[in-house]
Amino acid sequence: MEFFVCLCPATCNVILDGNDQGPNKDSSGKLRTKQCNAGRHIIALQCPAGKTCSPPQVTKVIKNTDPISPMEVAFQCI
Repeated sequence: MEFFVCLCPATCNVILDGNDQGPNKDSSGKLRTKQCNAGRHIIALQCPAGKTCSPPQVTKVIKNTDPISPMEVAFQCI
């Protein structure tokens, strides 16, 4: 299993390979670590109403991660 977090100032839904993985943060604003299989993935965020994510999506090879040091994938809501 591999691990990643989606950095964004807003709370957004994480979309991994077209599948909704739930919010990137918990109710207190702490980042939620997401799990996936090792390999190449397309990651996107679904921002709150009226906002657009930049970049719209990223392709990352996620490997050699663990829950303590997940891969960080950065987005901005504009």
